Amino acid sequence: MKAGVISLLVAGCCAISAAAGAQSRDTGWEFGADVAYQSSKDSNVDTTSTSFDDDIGLSLYAGYRMSSRLEFQFGLDWQTIDYQSTFPGLTPGTTIELDSELEAFTPFAKVNFNFMEGPITPFISAGIGWSFIDTNIPDAPPQTGCWWDPWWGYICDTFQSTKSTDAFTYDVGLGVRWDVSPGYSLRLAYEKHWYDAELDTVDFDRFKLGIVFVY
Repeated sequence: MKAGVISLLVAGCCAISAAAGAQSRDTGWEFGADVAYQSSKDSNVDTTSTSFDDDIGLSLYAGYRMSSRLEFQFGLDWQTIDYQSTFPGLTPGTTIELDSELEAFTPFAKVNFNFMEGPITPFISAGIGWSFIDTNIPDAPPQTGCWWDPWWGYICDTFQSTKSTDAFTYDVGLGVRWDVSPGYSLRLAYEKHWYDAELDTVDFDRFKLGIVFVY
């Protein structure tokens, strides 16, 4: 069903683009922001199972148009994802259940190829990145620190170190670009996104809607 909808969308955009006539996208810079919906996912590694909830994330990037068809992007993804994990306890036959939220920052580089030169064009994309992930799982006892603030006086606060990890990421995508005016464009895309973590590779479906400011 998903593949059929995407195929119809691409075919329709090709027809509209051909009817609209050529509209060149000159070389130059562009800056954009995407809202990304990421689907839920279940993962099982050995005796540990994890369920990731669906989530809305944000992507900011700068891009350079080499031509009307070829574009390069460099940017940063940010997400917080609720998840539930179940793993063996210290006593045989018991399990521990964890309900937490991870936070991920992912610098990335991406290339887009537009199929048409008109104002509406389907495109394909491929990208790589490196994700820095805070699992929010405590890995040390709480610690309390105190300091003097010139505005608020003597302040004490308690903090706790949490487990962090990182992962190589890569993705491929298919979408549609609409050059609404010489100053900005809109993008709608579907991506398959992989996290190549230490113990497992987890893939997610992403749907992205964004605005691009063209210079």
